Amino acid sequence: MGILFYILSLGLVLAQDGTSLPKQIVPFELYAHELPSISNVYEGKVLVSFIIDKEGNVSQAEIVDSFDVELNDVVLDKVRQIKYEPATQNGRAVEVKYQLPILFK
Repeated sequence: MGILFYILSLGLVLAQDGTSLPKQIVPFELYAHELPSISNVYEGKVLVSFIIDKEGNVSQAEIVDSFDVELNDVVLDKVRQIKYEPATQNGRAVEVKYQLPILFK
């Protein structure tokens, strides 16, 4: 129990010390006409992992989990186009690893 409390306390200290999470500037937009026409039904989740660099650009994007491999190239292409306000730590921009779940309904 003591270790869990310490980790939670450390998180609070970091959050008060000028730390912020990345924020999307250019959103993720994917339209039906951009999807492969192999299947008419797209319902599920794709999980993408990537790095947000100090300038807010996406790099090293990769699919962690996908319900339809035919969507992977389109999703990766769109994720690479997202622009972020970078995460900060102690008031300075930092590179972070990020995971984005994308739901299709």
